[in-house]
Amino acid sequence: MTEISPTGRSNPRLRQTAGDMVRSLALVLGVVAVILIVTLRPQPDAVKVIDYQPELAVARAQAGYPVLAPVGLDADWRATSVRWQPTTGSTPDKAWHLGFVTPDDAYAQLGQSSTTNVNYLPEQTDRGQPMGRVSVGGFDWQQYTSKAGQRSLVRVDRGVTIVVTGTADWAALELFATSLRS
Repeated sequence: MTEISPTGRSNPRLRQTAGDMVRSLALVLGVVAVILIVTLRPQPDAVKVIDYQPELAVARAQAGYPVLAPVGLDADWRATSVRWQPTTGSTPDKAWHLGFVTPDDAYAQLGQSSTTNVNYLPEQTDRGQPMGRVSVGGFDWQQYTSKAGQRSLVRVDRGVTIVVTGTADWAALELFATSLRS
């Protein structure tokens, strides 16, 4: 058998201390922190807010009826979509569409058209069924609810169908409807 004899040199691993381990860990954490700072960026708001005023001006100039838009809503109501064009349900007539994300991150939209196309109302209410009537902003509105849970307030004023609809709760839809002005 071979005998192991000391060589006279000390083993460097025996001289490592807890301080060496802490310094190594700090170095690794420092590198990780630098990588995170360089690569992580704050995520922008997923909601893209739009300016609907130019399209509103065009719709008001072209429509043969008073085109509505909200007045006085809090800044937490963010406009996200606007269209002045025919929809599948309003063809051949144009329809005014204005969509908002509510302060609760639900959706509310206004649809308005003078179309006589029988498909416009089912399209706007997601084939909702009449549920009852409610007075909002001095007007009588018909409530609709779709199978998917979409809520709608509908009224017809001088041949123009006005639909306030979305995933927002009834209180938010009623607030939105109350804010509408021509």
